[in-house]
Amino acid sequence: MNKANRQFMNTISAENDTWKAATKPKIAALIPTFNRAKSLTICLQCLREQNFTDIRATLLPIVIVDGSTDGTLELLKREFPEAVVILGNGDWWYTKCINEGIKTAIRLTCDFVLTLNDDLSFATDYVSNILRDYYSVSPGSIIGCVSLSRDLPRIITFSGVSKISYTLKEFNYIPKFSPVSEEILSGIKESVLLSGRGILFPIGVFEQLGLYDEKLVQYSAETDFTYTAHKKGIPVMISYNAIVYENVNLTSAGAVYNNPSLKKVYKSFQNNYSINSFRKIWYYSIKHRGRISGCFIALLRTAGVLKNYIQIKLKTKG
Repeated sequence: MNKANRQFMNTISAENDTWKAATKPKIAALIPTFNRAKSLTICLQCLREQNFTDIRATLLPIVIVDGSTDGTLELLKREFPEAVVILGNGDWWYTKCINEGIKTAIRLTCDFVLTLNDDLSFATDYVSNILRDYYSVSPGSIIGCVSLSRDLPRIITFSGVSKISYTLKEFNYIPKFSPVSEEILSGIKESVLLSGRGILFPIGVFEQLGLYDEKLVQYSAETDFTYTAHKKGIPVMISYNAIVYENVNLTSAGAVYNNPSLKKVYKSFQNNYSINSFRKIWYYSIKHRGRISGCFIALLRTAGVLKNYIQIKLKTKG
C-alpha cells in the first residue's frame, strides 16, 4: 500500500471511531431509475422501513430520474417527499446517474454512499447489517452484499469474487444462478470486485479514486471501480449478512441467462448500452490488462458469451 493510501486509511480509521462513538452517520442511498415506477416504489418502501435498533444511522434516499415518462416524478412528490430527486436528460444512463448522485451526496455532507438498483427489495435490517459489517472490517473498506433472485426458488446472482484470472475470468464463491438456501448465508469475505446491487462506500474513497468511469456507460462501472480499488490496496469485502433481492428478468436484452434469440445476442454485441456490448468488453479489457493483452482478452470474453449462449440453448433443448 502506498503512502497516499495509508494516509487515506488512517483518516478513515479516525472518522470510523468518531462515527461509532458520537454521531449518526448519514448514508446517501443512490437509486438511478428510468420508467420503473412500480419497482422503484418497492425499493423506496424498503428503505423507509429500515430498522436501526442497535446501530445509529440516518438514511437519505437520492433518486436519479433519467427521463422517465411513467409518472415517476409525480410518484416521488406524492409518496416519497423525503427523497432528494436529481433530473437527468434521458441520456445519462447508469454510470452518469450514479456519479451525479455521488456529487450530491458529497455536497450534502454524507458519510457513506449506498448504491442500489431500482428493482431491488430487502429486509428491514439490510442497511444496519451492511453498516455493522462495515464497522467490523478494516477502516475505509468498500463492502457489498449478496444478491438473490426475487422469485422462488432463490438463485444466487452475486456471491463475491474470490479471485480473477489474467484473462479477467471471475471465480465466484458460489456459482451464479445456482439454487441457494438463505439460511446458510452468513459472515464476511474478501472480494476482488463487487456487483452494483448494494455497495456501501465511505465517502472518502471518491476523493481517493475519483468517480465511476463514464466510458462504461451502463454496465461494469461498479466492477471497474471496485477492482481498481482492490488493486490499489483498498479492502473490498462482501457481506453475507446483508442480502438484496433482484428481478433477474429486468436486465439487458441479450443477457444469455434469459435465453434470448441468436438475433438478440448478436444485436447486444453492437449495442453500447448492452451487458454484452463489445465496445464495453474491449475498453474494460484494455484498461485492466493493457492494449496487446486486452485485445486478445476482449475476443476471448466475447467468445465466452457465445459459448454460454450455446450451452444454455443445448440445456433447454435437452
